[in-house]
Amino acid sequence: MLRIHSTVDREAAIRETAHIIRSARHLTAFTGAEILVEGSPRSRYDPRLLELDYFRCHPEKSWPILREIFYDHFCAARPNRAHEVLAAWEARGLLKALITQNVDSVQWN
Repeated sequence: MLRIHSTVDREAAIRETAHIIRSARHLTAFTGAEILVEGSPRSRYDPRLLELDYFRCHPEKSWPILREIFYDHFCAARPNRAHEVLAAWEARGLLKALITQNVDSVQWN
């Protein structure tokens, strides 16, 4: 596993990753929720506020937060740069599989 300890290490890791991607015949992408968090109100809240136990104990506080995050923001979400890159790789025949933890369908818009 590559461990990044400094800006120099980070830049080297980015160059190495870019080289691997450029020289690959096929790619598989694994994405998580972070691909959609960009600009999301979710990042403004303590993650514990989104846990089921908190919701059960404080539904009156949870509903406005959930509504803002999941209805107001995500219903209006559009593909971001990460989605565009994945779509371009797929269009070129490079991306052969996309494994995601997301259930938002933004990658198909």
